[in-house]
Amino acid sequence: MIKKVALFDFDNTVAKGDSITKLLIDNITKHPLHIFKFFKVGVLYILYLCHLSTFEKAKSALLFPLNDMDEHDLETFYNQKIVPSYYPNVVETMQQLHNDGYIVILCTASSEAWMKYNQLPIDKLIGTQTKPHSSEIIGLNCKNENKIDFIKEYLDSIDVQIDYDHSYGYSDSDSDIPMLSLVKNRQRVLLKTGKIVDFIPKKQS
Repeated sequence: MIKKVALFDFDNTVAKGDSITKLLIDNITKHPLHIFKFFKVGVLYILYLCHLSTFEKAKSALLFPLNDMDEHDLETFYNQKIVPSYYPNVVETMQQLHNDGYIVILCTASSEAWMKYNQLPIDKLIGTQTKPHSSEIIGLNCKNENKIDFIKEYLDSIDVQIDYDHSYGYSDSDSDIPMLSLVKNRQRVLLKTGKIVDFIPKKQS
């Protein structure tokens, strides 16, 4: 079945700022000695850049706060640090599309460990998956071309094909061009204001 779909990135698209950065700041504020864990993060990123390790291992190290957080901590973090940074106009757009019968998909590189606590008007959350109460990533990071595979996997599971001409995609970043290629109507969310404009790749603007 062919249906209209609305695809949304999250960081700097639905909410201003990077949620992983917010997680790290919150953790270091509460546990200052955790700053030394960035040494491991740095080593793993260097190994990744040298093609001696995977990006997922480096990101798993970066998500170290998850190792010390229970479900209450994660929900509190999301509601206190993430929800206040929503762009109201983007959430309103998401709600309108949902009301109009679009399948609304939130697809983000952020971990589902905290993103699952969102109360946004969406039909499906697709994020980077981690083991319960652990920073260890399961599978691949949900970013760039990987988003296409995750979105198609979900749509296949509900027997839906995208109505390309009448579907929408929203992002702040050129890194989401692969995801936006799935739909005809591509929108950019401006960082400072949250204003929604036509998406023109920066290298062409």
